[in-house]
Amino acid sequence: MRRLSVVLVSAALIVSCLFLIAMQSASPLLYSPRIDAIADDHVNAGALTRVTGDRAERVLPLVSDLLNSPGSLILTIKANDYENVARELEEYRQLSRNLDSLVINLDMTESEIAEFRKANTENLHILTELSNGTERWEELKTLEIRYREGGDSQMLTSITYEGESLQRKIQDLYRDYLDQEDVMVKTGEKFNLDTSSYIESEREFREIVHQVETGQEERVSTGAGGASTGDDQYQLTIDLLDREVSYAERMQVDGLIRIPGGGKPEDVDIFIDSQKAASVPTGVNGSFSFAQVVEHERAGTHTVFAVYSGSVFSEIMTFVVETEDALLILKPPEVTESHVVFSGALRTDTAAVGNAPVEILSDGKRASTVTTDSGGNFRVSEKIPPGDHTVKALFQADSYPLSPSESAEYKITVPEPAPSIERESGFFANPLHIGVLIASICVSCIAAFFYLRRRRPGSIPVSPIFHLPGNGLPEEREKRERMPISPLPREQDEIPGILDVQAGLEPGMDPGYLFSTLRKAVSRHLSFLHPGSLTPRELCSLCKNLPFSTAVCRFARDYEQNVYGGQEISGDNRETILAAYSSAMESLEGIDH
Repeated sequence: MRRLSVVLVSAALIVSCLFLIAMQSASPLLYSPRIDAIADDHVNAGALTRVTGDRAERVLPLVSDLLNSPGSLILTIKANDYENVARELEEYRQLSRNLDSLVINLDMTESEIAEFRKANTENLHILTELSNGTERWEELKTLEIRYREGGDSQMLTSITYEGESLQRKIQDLYRDYLDQEDVMVKTGEKFNLDTSSYIESEREFREIVHQVETGQEERVSTGAGGASTGDDQYQLTIDLLDREVSYAERMQVDGLIRIPGGGKPEDVDIFIDSQKAASVPTGVNGSFSFAQVVEHERAGTHTVFAVYSGSVFSEIMTFVVETEDALLILKPPEVTESHVVFSGALRTDTAAVGNAPVEILSDGKRASTVTTDSGGNFRVSEKIPPGDHTVKALFQADSYPLSPSESAEYKITVPEPAPSIERESGFFANPLHIGVLIASICVSCIAAFFYLRRRRPGSIPVSPIFHLPGNGLPEEREKRERMPISPLPREQDEIPGILDVQAGLEPGMDPGYLFSTLRKAVSRHLSFLHPGSLTPRELCSLCKNLPFSTAVCRFARDYEQNVYGGQEISGDNRETILAAYSSAMESLEGIDH
């Protein structure tokens, strides 16, 4: 019975462990701010590193580095060391990202820092474009020498036109750079920082512009006056429908190409800011038209010219993209438990702003970024932690001719999730988890059932008993085994199963009967459920550490020699077997103990 109880308890423990493992497998994370934030004494370890001192002390070194970076970068551009220019530009970008990250983490919303970040971002774009423009300018100087030595007047004309476009672009960049001076220098002076390097960078920038202007004047004075093929003169003219355009308006170029002989001309290429914008087919009379909707063009002056057959150039014309005010509308957020739905629209006075990124800010930190659709509308659902929050939407307008825009702020309260919601998101919310749990329990129960059934005493065949010759038929021995042992007259032999050594082993007494009796007595003493399966050696091994082990092992050894070894039982052997048997049974206090 004791072994059966141990098996049942083990099976129960296995089922319990499987149940606990299956429940934890759905959510293996033992600790997280979301789980433990509801506790009264909860402390978020990740928040312990927040700044508690003066926040400006951490921002000022970055502001100082950003004031000094443009001067060093412009000097490198002026030296035409474009390998180091790329490296310094990347360092400048990293400094700008560090400032943005630090300001957000410190929750700094002062207007001076916000304006400084905006002006610094514009300077980064200006210097990137300056690097690209001056690098292309140096390439044109090399090509000009090559084509001039080869006498290729058509390519010289192409270089002259592209140089004109680059000159105007660099001039516009310089004007934009000067526009940032007021904010950059004013912020530096407010924090008592050295701004001399930034002011010096403006003078270096002006020298780069002067070099480009001088070089282009020399190129025009020594270049070809026009492009022609053979002795007949080609004529290519363009005109702009509107010299000033805004977002979502059409910039339209109309032109006319006349070729010798009056034939139908081929396509005409349109270049905007020295970049090919399109190839436009011409009509029978040589007229052509090109229109482009203003979307991602930066505010400022842009150049446009046309090229026919790679050798006939129109004059260079300019148009201005004006900055237009953008209006960002955020509707009252819809709070649904732990999620908040934000929706709104981005528009100008005349058109919707499509495919534009809009940032959703919660307590000054970016919570989500959503892109407007073709109609300028947006909608996004974001998970916001429980508590009170201030939310708004922001449009940066980095690559749009639009002014940045912020929506109105809203104060929202996200409630704590209900306990039922936590349970629904736990283990029992997934039917697969429940199925795995049920299957684990069923498999454990079936395995335990077959194990216990296999170990029942009635299912194990009785080990065969070898008998000595001349000790009677098996039927008689079986009958004798069922008969009770006759008590002996002496007091110490009143214990069942103990025989008188002096009386000797009766001729009809089978040693197998003695072994069977001794085996039952030992098994009951040790609470062993299946004594019939034990061999003499196994019986001796079970009694190894018991007081009567010597007598049991001596009996088992003599029993094996006579029964399994085929030796005939003599008088001495009978007395030895009987003495060992009686000694062991006396220590066991009979078969029932």
